[in-house]
Amino acid sequence: MTQEYRPPDRSTLYHYQLDRLLGKGGTGQVYRGIDVETKTVAALKLFYPAFFRNRLHLRDFTRSVSKFRAFVHPNVAQIYEFLQGDEGECLVLEYIDGPDLKWYLDNRAWNLQERLVIAAQICNGLQYVHEHGFTHHDLKPSNILFTRKGIAKLVDYSLSGNSYLLNLFDSGLHEQVTPMYVAPELIPLPSRPGAKATAQSDIYSLGITFYLMFAERVPFPVDSLQQLYQCHLRVTPDHPSRVNKKCPPQLGDIIMRMVDKKPELRYADCDNLRIALAAVGQSRI
Repeated sequence: MTQEYRPPDRSTLYHYQLDRLLGKGGTGQVYRGIDVETKTVAALKLFYPAFFRNRLHLRDFTRSVSKFRAFVHPNVAQIYEFLQGDEGECLVLEYIDGPDLKWYLDNRAWNLQERLVIAAQICNGLQYVHEHGFTHHDLKPSNILFTRKGIAKLVDYSLSGNSYLLNLFDSGLHEQVTPMYVAPELIPLPSRPGAKATAQSDIYSLGITFYLMFAERVPFPVDSLQQLYQCHLRVTPDHPSRVNKKCPPQLGDIIMRMVDKKPELRYADCDNLRIALAAVGQSRI
């Protein structure tokens, strides 16, 4: 894949020399930079000034970063440091040199076994995040990147952890979730606020991602945000194996369980999910 070169809008950020803009999102801009002292290549996410709503939010985030810096897993992008100062709040992460899952789905030919291997890698990374008390909170194809060697890595995961203070004071956290992938229990209703993200809400988002991977279309092809939310809350999607004949019925059953409206009826964790996916692969050898 040839990545489009976009020059950065600044030449330096703290002790990093910037050489390209990797992307822009709802929470900030991401650059590729080189540490001027160690020559380490890294991805730098510079948050927009309004991202941190209060000092408690920033404090909670900083504490989470200090925990995540110790985490090392082949399917999770590593966090190097969190910089604060006059140039803004900046998260420095491992630079992943390949495309994202969205590019893969748009450009690679269908291969069931290859896609099952990718799905297992994602499960491994997500299980690691969950076991350490965190949720991803915005799982989607563009937040799953590949190295040039084909290793899938989770990126842009939430650092909110299980903090009660963040949940209490940062009531707009649900707005960071991409609507196509949001779990129904996270959608705020007049009768209830949006619930806190959990491992089961991540599994729902992963189920929508797997639906796209194996059914080759989104489960709810609607035009408006309100229609989409209503689909998440009330509409059961078509079975993936009926949408795409290349998707085995057993795999479609797994995806349907992942996107169940009730969190308690989804998989208990990603290890159980990975075991179920492995059985699909074995049954076709």
